[in-house]
Amino acid sequence: MSHFLSAKKLDISSGSEFVVIVNDSDAKEYGINPGDALEVRWDSYGDGVIVIADVTSSIVEAGRIGLYEDIWSKYNLKENEVIKVDFISNSDAVESIRRKLLGEKLKYEDFFKIMRDIANGRLGSTLTTYFAAAGYSPGFDTEEIEYMTKALAETGERLAFDGIVADKHSIGGVAGKGITPIIVSIVASIEGMKVPNTSTRAITTSSATTDMLEVLMPMTFDKIALESMIFKSNAFMVWGGGLDLAPADDEIIKVQKPLGMESIDKFVSSIVAKKIAQGVTHVVFDVPVGSGAKIKEEEFQKVKETFERVCAKFGIHLSVHKRDITGIDGKAVGPALECIEFLRVLENHPEKSKTLELDALEMAGKLIELTEKAPVGKGFDMAKEIITSGQALKKLKEIIGNQGGDATVSSDKIELGEIVHHYISYQGGEIKHMSNKKIFEVGHALGNPRIKNAGMYFHKVTGDTVAEGEKLITLYATSAGRMNLAKKLLEREANGIFEFG
Repeated sequence: MSHFLSAKKLDISSGSEFVVIVNDSDAKEYGINPGDALEVRWDSYGDGVIVIADVTSSIVEAGRIGLYEDIWSKYNLKENEVIKVDFISNSDAVESIRRKLLGEKLKYEDFFKIMRDIANGRLGSTLTTYFAAAGYSPGFDTEEIEYMTKALAETGERLAFDGIVADKHSIGGVAGKGITPIIVSIVASIEGMKVPNTSTRAITTSSATTDMLEVLMPMTFDKIALESMIFKSNAFMVWGGGLDLAPADDEIIKVQKPLGMESIDKFVSSIVAKKIAQGVTHVVFDVPVGSGAKIKEEEFQKVKETFERVCAKFGIHLSVHKRDITGIDGKAVGPALECIEFLRVLENHPEKSKTLELDALEMAGKLIELTEKAPVGKGFDMAKEIITSGQALKKLKEIIGNQGGDATVSSDKIELGEIVHHYISYQGGEIKHMSNKKIFEVGHALGNPRIKNAGMYFHKVTGDTVAEGEKLITLYATSAGRMNLAKKLLEREANGIFEFG
């Protein structure tokens, strides 16, 4: 039996599962208990949305249903809209999870049901956790990983474009995000290449690609807008969370995060599923390796072989680019500073980061060769010419304009925090290694990624020689409180950030 209540907007975010609140008098009448899973519908959105119920005696009046900010922002609900409320039946995916935990091999139909019901919220976090745990014990075999990849892609939104659809994807975990927009701008400048790039927001890092690019342009669009952008410029750079590309994967990641664990098979499946959903035909996977990176040296070969095997199954051409990481990408950390840094590369600015440019050119070159737009060994030179000629900068500004940003932007127009502090080196010597994890902590103290104008500029990085008393880092903040917090943390953690030889 359905029940009908009037929508009330609550200025609260749940951060994970969608939550609604009903008055205790309605809860008693309808038999709703805290924690119950409900399905809600309304006229402007025909599909059901799975939510978790809570009960109140004061926040929401009788006859109304309070919906958290997460639901309002995603579905553009209207105040007082009539909400149809139904109890949901148990998911038939539960039986598949139970059989897997008992050691049985699952079929594609099992994975489809599981991914569908994780994506629509029908399973909830507890049952999703049981499924994630099954990936470790008893584990998934090669065929099951392929089934899971396909199911992840097919239970979400799909993009489809004609011809060569190229992309670059990083495993992540390294400070500095300027490589991606440089590569996208280069590759999208080549006739016949489409580059539909999606990125994430920072969770544990101090800035992710989406956080950085939000300094320059809006990052959230629907499918129709993205198709228009590809038609105009052959490229876009948007937040993947604004779309439903492999949505079950996002929920699985949430339940795994507290343990800080994700198997190689699972994260490869996750990444490839999103490439399938984007319609990608050619991709370079950037795999940072080394101390402090997500992938250790001894794991790299398995990562490479797993990417190759799964991509081959779905007809995706790939190149796995190994990078030995001993520090950050470039010299800037923080959304606005990272924008300045990658813009300088595209502007051929005299103060550009040569290491950032080199990394971007190497990967862009590999992607160009992979698509056969240049002979093997000539992709780097072609990519370099596209930057030197100004084509890449022109393409970037075209993308920015299409996404509603200021197409006249330049590196000298981006504002930074007005409160500045220069950190002086406490010793001399050659920098052998920099800890990305410790750098992220200082970035968080400055307010990254939310505070875009804050961040750190490193005057010396791995491989450079520093004299005692020389300027090492410049901090930028928007408030004295944030600056003082970052300074204290930096003084305490400097030995952990830099390893001198």
